[in-house]
Amino acid sequence: MNRSLSYCCIVILLMLSVQAVESQTTDLISEHFKLLNNHDIKGLANEYAIDAMVYSPNWDGPKIGPSGMTDVYTRYYKTTPDLAYTVTNTIKTGDNIIVQYSWGGTMAKPENGEPSYMEGKKYLLQCCAIFVIKNNKIIKETNYFDQVAYLRQVGFFDKR
Repeated sequence: MNRSLSYCCIVILLMLSVQAVESQTTDLISEHFKLLNNHDIKGLANEYAIDAMVYSPNWDGPKIGPSGMTDVYTRYYKTTPDLAYTVTNTIKTGDNIIVQYSWGGTMAKPENGEPSYMEGKKYLLQCCAIFVIKNNKIIKETNYFDQVAYLRQVGFFDKR
């Protein structure tokens, strides 16, 4: 009888610890999107592991760790100062969180090499990101969005 009770207690404790870890992971992603909307670059960078790999269709290769993300978000917020994110769905499975969201704003200052006709153009994109979390840090993030939709909204095809 005592042995059965011990096993039952162990199972309950394991279940509670898994729930606590899942809650931390979900909280990290909720905080991530709050930081995105607050344009808190330092806070965002601190969420990534030193060797985190982050992928996006508009980059040549991955960005690495907090320094890579600092560069990315500095650029994003400079070019689109009103950049805003809205989460529409979150799916949690193990160490992975899949987030569907929209993001957009007004291209206030195109980067060097980007055409000036993009200036003042509004864009809104539907996106999906897959986050892998370990030890309450983002170790991998893969983003997906329709690059053609972005180009269409900022006038790229109007100039062709």
